[in-house]
Amino acid sequence: MAQAAHNEGIRRNGGRDIAWREVLAGYAFALVGTAVAGGWGFAFGGQGMWWLANWGLGLLVIAGALAGYLARSPEPLNGAYIAVLYFGTATLAIFAGEFLEILPDPLPGLPRGDSTFFFVWPLGQLVAATLGSMFGGWLAARYGG
Repeated sequence: MAQAAHNEGIRRNGGRDIAWREVLAGYAFALVGTAVAGGWGFAFGGQGMWWLANWGLGLLVIAGALAGYLARSPEPLNGAYIAVLYFGTATLAIFAGEFLEILPDPLPGLPRGDSTFFFVWPLGQLVAATLGSMFGGWLAARYGG
């Protein structure tokens, strides 16, 4: 069943394993969702970077599931690409904010010298988006028709 769904997803994507349109849709969903959640959190909640990162992980699961469902394929690489694009954008925003001295030093919620965030966070993103993509593809095969 999973192999048939995978093959259907590849046929639907013109013979390519990676469904780029669906990957970009998932990436956009995760990015906009994180911006809204992060903006709200910093404006009203006064929360730190871990709070924002955890929201991002949850949204990456949903974004991966969205991409997997739309692609009709449980291809884990779709989720991995979403995670890589998301991490690159978020890292660029953090470094740009640090360089322009917009973000406080240390980052909110992170004690000075805390490298745990920058080690754990990307791994969590990769796992979240990849599992979401596989789950979305499974849902499409099982219930999407």
